[in-house]
Amino acid sequence: MNGESIMPQEHILFAQHNDTCFFKLRGELRHTNATAMDDLIDRLFRQGQLHCAQVVIDLNEATFMDSTHIGLLASIARHCKAQDLPAPTLFSTHLEINDQLVSLRLDEVFELITQPTDQAVDFSAVTSSEHSEDKKARMILRAHEALVELNDANRTAFEPVVELLRAQLKNTTP
Repeated sequence: MNGESIMPQEHILFAQHNDTCFFKLRGELRHTNATAMDDLIDRLFRQGQLHCAQVVIDLNEATFMDSTHIGLLASIARHCKAQDLPAPTLFSTHLEINDQLVSLRLDEVFELITQPTDQAVDFSAVTSSEHSEDKKARMILRAHEALVELNDANRTAFEPVVELLRAQLKNTTP
């Protein structure tokens, strides 16, 4: 990073060019700022508002990524597979993030490219709407469920988190 501060709403950038959907994730990507990404995934894949024949994700400006954001990436890969799209392309030059992605085996569901990208598209900041605590908890649960579904190692690592989140949500549901 070049020392400039990044506004929270600029953590997630998006562009669509032809039939390719481009994501640019920047800065510290934590569950506390994941709602914009979840909203975008919802619009793209669950509601089908945009058509993506290919997905490209640029993590070159990301400095940290927690399991919620990694789970959101896993859900993108899952949606692409369900829609018979090619595996999403993920650009990342950050060694620690790459190690994290490989250890959680996202390299098996993404085409991981460990070099910079020079995407010539005009990105727009993605902002999130207000979310209740319940909706945020459900988003975190969905992200971790996507990680659990990737493979047995992730199931072992994240199933206790998923079970705890489910129990907490069950206790808060009227």
